Amino acid sequence: MASVVGAVAAFVFQIVTARLVGPDDFGLLAAFFSIVNVAAIGSSALQNSVAVQTAAGSESVTARAKLRVPVDALIVGLAGGILVLVLSPSLAVALGSSLGIVVAAAVSIPLSFLFAAYVGRIQGAGRATAAVGWSTASLVMRVLIAVPVLLLGAGVGGAAGAVVAATGFATLGAAITARRTPSPRRSIFTADGTTIMIITIALAWLTSADVFYLRVLAPASLAGEYASVAVLVKASSILPSTLSLYLLPRFARNRESVELTRVGVFASIAVSAAAGLALLLAFWLVGGPVIDIILSGSYAGAKPLLVPIAAAYVPWIILQGLLIQLISDASRVAAVTLVLGVGAQAAVFFGFLPDLGATLLAFGALGWVLCGVLVVAIMVRLRRVSSDRSVR
Repeated sequence: MASVVGAVAAFVFQIVTARLVGPDDFGLLAAFFSIVNVAAIGSSALQNSVAVQTAAGSESVTARAKLRVPVDALIVGLAGGILVLVLSPSLAVALGSSLGIVVAAAVSIPLSFLFAAYVGRIQGAGRATAAVGWSTASLVMRVLIAVPVLLLGAGVGGAAGAVVAATGFATLGAAITARRTPSPRRSIFTADGTTIMIITIALAWLTSADVFYLRVLAPASLAGEYASVAVLVKASSILPSTLSLYLLPRFARNRESVELTRVGVFASIAVSAAAGLALLLAFWLVGGPVIDIILSGSYAGAKPLLVPIAAAYVPWIILQGLLIQLISDASRVAAVTLVLGVGAQAAVFFGFLPDLGATLLAFGALGWVLCGVLVVAIMVRLRRVSSDRSVR
């Protein structure tokens, strides 16, 4: 239920900003999110690594409740923020953005890494409700801050400021909640921890970079229309994300249980596929009226994009469901496969844009190929574990 509230809040935030700033400026806000999403990619990787290590080493619970600053997260977050600040003039030009928008994105990066580390501790301790609760709170606070700010005429800068402020409040709340949760004794920068971060970063980039490529390689109006549809399509990822919050620590504790793992993998695939196909059907049936009602007439050009984008994203939604098992395994095969996929995705967008139809066809095909490779990798791993157990 908390995940549904979070999805609705994220949806409302995008609708409000899209209606109040218009297509061209919404493309500018998408430029802000293209930077923030890169940070979110890294912070999600860190959260997964912390959650797995916490779940695997629950004996490290501290006796006293106290605020413990995650040093690894602070270092990585500050490094990322400083890097964006240094590159801000170049990024502003490349994205067609203002310098202030890029600086706001840079400020949000350390906060997102700290937030991820605290939520990772909570998640790894098996407190899925608290973990998703703070993630939801962050999204709800964006709306509560953004609506009055935008109505007062603050524009894109006000929307970006709402994101930064909401992240800060949620980080403080998660830190207080995490006082009595386990904290891993080891650094996240182990072989398994690094593999988990690579898997998460690669897949998150693969499902987020399309907006970035459109902003750089396509006209601003097309980029804004694409971003408005992509927001609606990616809302379906709430189901695999919620499954991850609940299942990841359990997978990590039961790596050697072939039966439980197989059930979990197929359940994740089934739920993710159902979400993607349901979204595709809904857009095919009522996509046009949805654009008219939720956005406005200025986004009429987005209507023909609904079904093609939704169809292209079905395999990517399934991949997000597979991510749970791949992370708990710290799968080297998955890390290599997804990194190669990042290169293939760049070739697709640079090779086919501005022909959006061909781009989406190739993007969807790439997703299905990666799905097949990674399902095979999981099944091979489970067969090997089962064989080893039989020998013992």
